[in-house]
Amino acid sequence: MERLLMCLGIILIPAASAKFQVQSEEKLVAAVGSDILLPCNLSPPLNRTGLEIRWFYNLFHSIVFLMREGREERQDQIAEFRGRAFLRDGPETGDLALSLLNVRLSDAGAFHCFVEDVSNQIYEEAVVNLSIVGKGSPPHIDISLQGSFIRLSCFSSGWYPEQKTHWLRNNKTIKPDSEASHKQSDGLFTTESEILLNSSSEGHFYCGVKHSLSGLETGAYIIVSEALFPRVSLWMISFILLLIILVSLLAVASWAYCRFKREKERDLRIKNNQLDLLRREIEWRKVSVYKESIFFDPLTAFHGLLISPNRCVISTTDIEQNLPENPERFDTEPCVLGSKSFSSGCHYWETEIQERDGQFWSLGIARQSVRRMGGQRESPESGIWAIRGTADGLFGLSEPQKLINCTNRLNKVGTFLDYERETLSFYDVETFECLFQYTQQFTEPVYPYYYVGPGMSFVLNSQSHR
Repeated sequence: MERLLMCLGIILIPAASAKFQVQSEEKLVAAVGSDILLPCNLSPPLNRTGLEIRWFYNLFHSIVFLMREGREERQDQIAEFRGRAFLRDGPETGDLALSLLNVRLSDAGAFHCFVEDVSNQIYEEAVVNLSIVGKGSPPHIDISLQGSFIRLSCFSSGWYPEQKTHWLRNNKTIKPDSEASHKQSDGLFTTESEILLNSSSEGHFYCGVKHSLSGLETGAYIIVSEALFPRVSLWMISFILLLIILVSLLAVASWAYCRFKREKERDLRIKNNQLDLLRREIEWRKVSVYKESIFFDPLTAFHGLLISPNRCVISTTDIEQNLPENPERFDTEPCVLGSKSFSSGCHYWETEIQERDGQFWSLGIARQSVRRMGGQRESPESGIWAIRGTADGLFGLSEPQKLINCTNRLNKVGTFLDYERETLSFYDVETFECLFQYTQQFTEPVYPYYYVGPGMSFVLNSQSHR
């Protein structure tokens, strides 16, 4: 016998005549989850010495079981058969049957019983074609009401291949009103169907499933009597009407109460908001009495910033200005200080923010010795106490930075410094809301500080207090 094992490209040289035979059944059927014995008979029985017994699945290298010189070799066994495939006996008895445990759907295919006398280069094989079926569970029938009808639902799972239910009424076939099947996660199938019955449909009903391969059938019976069907009485109709009226009245009363409650909550919320606004305005007016006029200091302004003649407006410019050298000037950052310093007392000033086509700016105070040459980091450690506006929101530049919840677009900021009480506060002038507050001990004079990002302008409100 000549064989070409294409999967591994290995050619086994056949002997002139075989000294033994291997026989088996050609076809077997097994149920999912069962154990099965794949028969293989060796004639005559042989000694294990020099003998290789190989069970493989479809391809030569897909080893299900391997024995060489009487020793089982598991290292080459494919993973899905480990712990599931065993040789029942051995070549001395001629019984090479393979025990396959817990059969799976994936086991369907050809199993080869291959025996080789290695020293004499003689081999024989037999093939067992294994088909897998799912026997399925006995059908379960549920009964329920659907309006004036009774619904019978039949359900069964664990079938392979896909099967269908069938119905009998008083031993006569009837067609279901609906039927469907679904594939389970394990590859088996679930089948279900249902029929609708009216008051004239009493009798004996049977739901069954017959396996198309094995021919085995399983089913369930149910008896439907006239007493199961709903009856409508005048008393029941009256009760239902009264119940509907009562439920409607309760619904109207609940709706009216909920509406009244919502209006009360809305009025209370409006009053609370008004009180909160009044409280904030009183607090703001207490600090705004210290309002004073400040101006931008041209001697500290970055050369890319343009200051108006009255020193109340500063903005960015694309034209680099020819300004005299000054150690007080910021040389790399678009910053500027106010012309007035504070070393005591309370001070309040307002700044209007104009975002023409930019959204990056900072304002606050800086100590007199703040770094002017080279880059800098805006933080209290660097001598800068400020808030920053970006496209991502408004931030207090503390350590770490804190996001400021601002409910509306910030147009005008009021800055209040209480030098002795060591506080610096920022207010939204339009809503009187305190946006952010620093608590810091100041050890030297401080100046109003501004970082003017591209496309930004600041306007100082240097008029008398309104």
